[in-house]
Amino acid sequence: MRMKIRSATLALAGLLTFASFLRAGGPPLTGPAPSAGLTVPAETEASVMLLSGLHTKIAQVRDPVACQLTKAIYVDGQIALPEGTLLYGYVTRVRPAGRLHRPAELGMRFDEVSLPDGETEPVTARLSALEHPGKLRLDREGYLKGGRQLSWNLITGALVGSGGLLVIPRVAGATVGATVASVATAGVLGGYVLIPHGPEVHLPPDTRCRVRFDDAFTVHGQS
Repeated sequence: MRMKIRSATLALAGLLTFASFLRAGGPPLTGPAPSAGLTVPAETEASVMLLSGLHTKIAQVRDPVACQLTKAIYVDGQIALPEGTLLYGYVTRVRPAGRLHRPAELGMRFDEVSLPDGETEPVTARLSALEHPGKLRLDREGYLKGGRQLSWNLITGALVGSGGLLVIPRVAGATVGATVASVATAGVLGGYVLIPHGPEVHLPPDTRCRVRFDDAFTVHGQS
């Protein structure tokens, strides 16, 4: 009898323990906790290398652009964007060079970041600097422009085009005013024809530059 009572008591204790276990929500979780996200602040700049070449003579708006991080970006001592992270974007503005040395213009934006582990996140980023700009200029909106320059071609074209104004020939049946106007027009047109186009914008593959993230975004920490 005592054995039966003892067995019943142990069984009841087991049931009570199991009920308490269920109310507690099960066993505590073991293993590593999920890594918290890392927020890359707005205005963060990244060193990148272009993977696709661009030239204002052939580029069109919406053409794809890709670049790759050459240096990792850290947040709170952890790697947020490792070296090799890809940035994808597109061309937003193209204006080929024009006469009178009007420089070409090229603009681009980046809207996605792709980490080596496959994670992708939307971003808003723009070109902020070129490592070796040469004669190219970058405005506040992130548009590249061919550098303006006063060359001998421009000076020669202007002088030759307007040279007819130095000597005004007599034209039968024409007034002096009309003759001057005709010669001036010819001079302007001549100068325009002789003045070449301005410089184009050419970014070959492997161009080193910097990209600025306009807005903050969050990624998972990289080990």
